[in-house]
Amino acid sequence: MKAKQTKPCPSNVEIPPHFCEDLMSALGKLKARLFSRFEKALPGRGQLIRKAIEEAEELAWQTPFPHLFLPDFAEVRLAEIVTTRQAVFARAA
Repeated sequence: MKAKQTKPCPSNVEIPPHFCEDLMSALGKLKARLFSRFEKALPGRGQLIRKAIEEAEELAWQTPFPHLFLPDFAEVRLAEIVTTRQAVFARAA
């Protein structure tokens, strides 16, 4: 997966040293695990999976705990994308 621009940690909160770097590293590993898991379930759909994870990450950053919400948001977003695409292909057939 390509690297995204890192999100800044809030400046109005006292943050332990290296917290932001650790969080970004953990999120990167989480995204890689999510991609691997979804790729096993939907082989050959890497582009859709990446898109779902990126969109889920954007939404997760709007919460106070992005690392906790990202997996659920990614799963929901991927299901929405796959369902929408299947409906479009069914109508075209």
